[in-house]
Amino acid sequence: MLHAMLNRATMRVAETTEVSGRVTAHSIKHELCAKTQSSLWRLTIFGFCKVCSLVAVTLILPALAYAQNNQGNGPGINLVVPNGTYAVRDSGYVFFPPGSTTLVPIAAAGRTTFIPTGTMNGLVIAKTSGVLTASINGQISPITIKGTFQVNKDGSVFETEQQTGGPNALLHFTDYPTPDGNTITFVATDPGSIVSGIDTR
Repeated sequence: MLHAMLNRATMRVAETTEVSGRVTAHSIKHELCAKTQSSLWRLTIFGFCKVCSLVAVTLILPALAYAQNNQGNGPGINLVVPNGTYAVRDSGYVFFPPGSTTLVPIAAAGRTTFIPTGTMNGLVIAKTSGVLTASINGQISPITIKGTFQVNKDGSVFETEQQTGGPNALLHFTDYPTPDGNTITFVATDPGSIVSGIDTR
């Protein structure tokens, strides 16, 4: 009888141990799943935050860079003084030979250097020099240029340019620099000229 009681007690302990083992294993499995899900959520949120940060950097930095270039551009005009060497290209039509009434196509590429030298009547005065290769009605001409410019109160730049070579013309331009001064668009203002172009520093 004692033997039977011991067997029953052993069975009860074994059952309890077996059940306890199952419950513990289930708890461990459940805890591991919870930790895995928590880690996945953290990774997902971290990844989402990184994507958001990348988008923010992509959208905001160019605006900040432009704002940096645009300092002082509140109400009124921020006068930009061209300075340094620029690559030049232009195209259009001119009366050629000078004094004729025949418009011919022109295109040119080259380099111009703007050198501020001082002020006169509150306006910045400077000189220009450079070299061009021009195609005037299909005829190729090397040209050297020397000239002056002044920065006007409205932010435009008035430029006078004496060319040596080609038609040896004295030309006039109105220029408009970008706020950072790295790009200048221009148009010829001489009667009979339909020429415009761009300078890039």
